[in-house]
Amino acid sequence: MMKSRFLTGFTAALLMCSLRVQAESETVPPDDVSGDALVIDGDKLELHLDRKMRALGNASITRGKQTILGDVIDYDVQNDELHVEGNARINVGNGNITGPELHMRLSEGIGEMKDASIVLFKTPEPNAAQDATNSSAPNNLSSASNHESIANIILDNVNQNSTTQDNETLTPKSLLSSTQSRGDAKAIFFEGQDKKRLIDARYTTCAAGVDDWYIKAKELTISDYTESGVAKNAYVEFKGVPILYTPWISFSYNNLRQSGLLTPTFGSTSRSGFEVATPFYWNISPNMDATITPRELSKRGVQLQTEFRYLGDTFSGIDSLEYLPNDSQSNSTRYYANLKHQQTFGNGWSAGYSVERVSDNQYFADLSTRIVTTSRINLPQQFNVYYADDHWNFNALAQKFQTLDDLSFPYERLPQLTLNGNKEYGPVDANLYTQLVEFERNSNAPTISTTGAPVPTGTRFTLYPSISLPMTQSYGYITPKFGVHYTNYNLNNIANNLQSQDRTLPIFSLDSGLFFDRNFKVASRDYSQTIEPRLYYVYIPDKKQSNIPIFDTSEADLNFSTLFSENQFTGNDRINNANQLSLAVTTRLIESSTGTQRLSASIGQRYYFADQVVALPGADFRKNNSSDIIAGLSVNLKSNWNVDAFWQYNTDDASSVRTSFTSRYAPEPGKALNLGYSYRRDVAGSLVNAGIDQFDISAQWPLGQGWYGIGRVNYSMQDKQFIETLAGIEYDAGCWQTRSVIQRVSTATANANYAFFFQLQLGGLASIGANPLNVIKRNVPGYVATGLIPDRYQQPYYE
Repeated sequence: MMKSRFLTGFTAALLMCSLRVQAESETVPPDDVSGDALVIDGDKLELHLDRKMRALGNASITRGKQTILGDVIDYDVQNDELHVEGNARINVGNGNITGPELHMRLSEGIGEMKDASIVLFKTPEPNAAQDATNSSAPNNLSSASNHESIANIILDNVNQNSTTQDNETLTPKSLLSSTQSRGDAKAIFFEGQDKKRLIDARYTTCAAGVDDWYIKAKELTISDYTESGVAKNAYVEFKGVPILYTPWISFSYNNLRQSGLLTPTFGSTSRSGFEVATPFYWNISPNMDATITPRELSKRGVQLQTEFRYLGDTFSGIDSLEYLPNDSQSNSTRYYANLKHQQTFGNGWSAGYSVERVSDNQYFADLSTRIVTTSRINLPQQFNVYYADDHWNFNALAQKFQTLDDLSFPYERLPQLTLNGNKEYGPVDANLYTQLVEFERNSNAPTISTTGAPVPTGTRFTLYPSISLPMTQSYGYITPKFGVHYTNYNLNNIANNLQSQDRTLPIFSLDSGLFFDRNFKVASRDYSQTIEPRLYYVYIPDKKQSNIPIFDTSEADLNFSTLFSENQFTGNDRINNANQLSLAVTTRLIESSTGTQRLSASIGQRYYFADQVVALPGADFRKNNSSDIIAGLSVNLKSNWNVDAFWQYNTDDASSVRTSFTSRYAPEPGKALNLGYSYRRDVAGSLVNAGIDQFDISAQWPLGQGWYGIGRVNYSMQDKQFIETLAGIEYDAGCWQTRSVIQRVSTATANANYAFFFQLQLGGLASIGANPLNVIKRNVPGYVATGLIPDRYQQPYYE
């Protein structure tokens, strides 16, 4: 029988009138149906007294954006009752709900479907490279929440996002944007246009026929209007075993923050034992939230961790507090505080503070597993005020430190005032740098140095005006510059007649460079090569400075930045004498079709025309008439190899002073191999009690059948010990992943700490265990979580 469409002018008007949608009779063209008009299709249509309609075979009824299909559709116009028999299906966005039968009051959206199944269609795969690299989101409240409520494990698909904590959390996406998901319920009750209630519901992201895990709820209520839901008696079932249960949860399913319990985390370290953390997320307001985390440490007791974040039009901040009232190991109360705030006042003015403090020197070594944290020995407490406009910027800083090793006490700045200005007068650039600093010592710092002399304090004032004349052309440039550097000291704890000191030094420099380029072909590919020579001359006269104390000054490393700087010292306590010329040549190889730089190589050296007379206390004066040779190489090969190397070579003793080499091979997401080596000798050329000599190897690599290996070794050949090691294994089953990682970290204030992480991640929804992703990403550059590896690079995971 020929398929027909039922929509005559008379009947359409009757239907619309019965539904109280339109009062006028008019013919509605089938291809221009809008509003609440009804369109009914079927292989066979029946009309009974203009009150009841039946569509048989490939039947469908459409009202607005809602389409319902089935084998047989009966619609009672007078009572507004819809009955679908056989393969009933309701299309919802990117998915559909199906069942054997549907009863519904169409205009009110009230109805029932028993033994219903939910299928969410797979969306197009996102850009692989972007997914592999862009795995972090802005840490602010204007973005989606980076907290995962335990409620989100019911119906939220998620992306992995970095946070500032060890246990990385997840940002929920809409249910309808799930890449692969399905579920069912014994019954679905449609309770209005925007509300659905599911009884004995199940949900999984596993493909059809794979029932490795389900999220189940005795009753699940979803509100499309508020984009939230409530589940009762919900639990996660993995391989038929219930592993996580909650009696009641409220959640948001469309990137909206929601108060509630976060997924518990588990772990173990050698110093604190087995630990369990159960975070609670509090969505205080749209621009304010907090996370409160009780953390049970089997060897130490119960610690409370809190994080409070806020964001306004003119301010933002984050406060983190950790408190352990009675450590079973040390029999003491231990805490950590990190308070940060930044405020904008308008008209270029802003201010802020950053206060960080711990209860004792061993806190990080005992209670953290991150080497970037355990290696810290100075915690700042500072307040700053800042101003900037088109020509001026001003910064006021008050800074103190808590020192954890009781040895390296930096000077405190109470306060430091810095003013910089820049303005063009025709072809001339005028610059001004001025700074006033009051240097004080920590109350716990020794007042006598290792040489037996008193440790000085005092005030330093610096004034450095300068002018320059840039002359630039397409083929090169030349910039002469002249300035006068003035410094005044008012000192305490220093020999008589040295309390007040002045230093005035004129500084002249001439910077110049040329650009040469040529085009050529290599294997039918077009390339452009550049050669860029640069000359930099500096003259600063001699000035005795040995009586000036060292507050914040050190000698800068020789590299391609400092090679072209006026002063080889950082800070203002020493200004080197100079009559010197720096020379460097850089060549670049650029692929013309893409603009990609395939190779960059540089070599440079500084030549001295005067002996050195200014040095740091205890340092030897330079005796040669040239600096070490430095060379750098950066290679970006089409074979997915990237190589960066730096070499510093001493021509006097024909030996290397500093060498660094890093290389990465990343042919595709899920495959990354990193090789690194660092060497630096001490001033005397010996590796005894000084210098660096270490190698670093890390990798992520597929092992086959869904397994991936992860590892890192950072070894110091000078100290003959491992600095940090990590070994782990991941398994990707498509709709779930698991990863186990063991880590060893050497600390600055104690012996090594060991940590073990195990995580089960179910389709990006539920994350159970201690999340090691931040630890892995920091240790293995180029790492991509197995759940983010695009399908075309995935390993087969079922025999």
